[in-house]
Amino acid sequence: MTEQQVQRAMHAMETATGTVPGFRRAHPRGVHFHATFTPSAEIGSWTTAEHLQGSPVPALVRLSNAGGSPYTPDRRGDKGVPLGLAIRFDLASGGHSTWAAASLPNFPARDAEDFIGLTTAIKPGKLSPLKVLAFLATRRHLLPGVKGLNSLIPPQSFATTRFNGLHAYYLVNAAGERRAFRYSWMPEAGIVALGARERREWPPQYLISEIKQRPGAAWNLVFQLADPGDPVDDVTQQWPDTRQTVVAGRLELGALHADQASVENLVFDPTNVVAGIELSDDPVLHFRSQVYGESWNRRTNETRPSVKPE
Repeated sequence: MTEQQVQRAMHAMETATGTVPGFRRAHPRGVHFHATFTPSAEIGSWTTAEHLQGSPVPALVRLSNAGGSPYTPDRRGDKGVPLGLAIRFDLASGGHSTWAAASLPNFPARDAEDFIGLTTAIKPGKLSPLKVLAFLATRRHLLPGVKGLNSLIPPQSFATTRFNGLHAYYLVNAAGERRAFRYSWMPEAGIVALGARERREWPPQYLISEIKQRPGAAWNLVFQLADPGDPVDDVTQQWPDTRQTVVAGRLELGALHADQASVENLVFDPTNVVAGIELSDDPVLHFRSQVYGESWNRRTNETRPSVKPE
């Protein structure tokens, strides 16, 4: 991706989605927990990645609302909004590996230009139907992602939400064999929507308060393995549900992090992987890494408002 595209994407996000100074340009409101990731016994044969070799791994988890503004509600009437689960695995070797997943079924952009065009068609807090339809008229491959965005349900909790890594990666085993995969965090509590009474009584921002009162929330990490010919460089295309899956491990939240402000400066770059996991050529995956870096540069040089979101 070019630097010009990164700057255009940042401009689109800042002018169309309600950016607030000092916050992330995406997923601006979040909460951080200590966590433990325990890899499954099976996954070690698929990859040499050190955090997937059997021993529990300490981790840091950020759960977030993906709206452009930290004041965005956690639901739009009977509809949900995109949410995020980002994780930093603390490696025994002393380094870190980071991933970032979203509650979207698939991403509504295949490349940087798709993302910039769609973001430009969005008004703060809602989609502009005429602009979106005009944009999609020449990009019909984006329709499933846009439909997925508009079909989200308001969840009862972060802990009852499925989060998808969206992009393809490669597992590499000790023999050097590679297998493309995508990953999902599947909630142990099941996928549960907000009930009718809860929709009437709960405030617009409720997810962070709720997850703080839910000790031991957990997700299973599931890898979907590609077959030959499955697209690995197009995040808008799903693989068939019949593809083989492997349970890679279990993530359990621990204590709330004591210093939320300091860890808020972290970047959960989805391209920050270790040996045993390799990146695909998905252009959006690499574009996200560049945009995250520019977002960090901007927000760390700005002053946040004194009024805090939830």
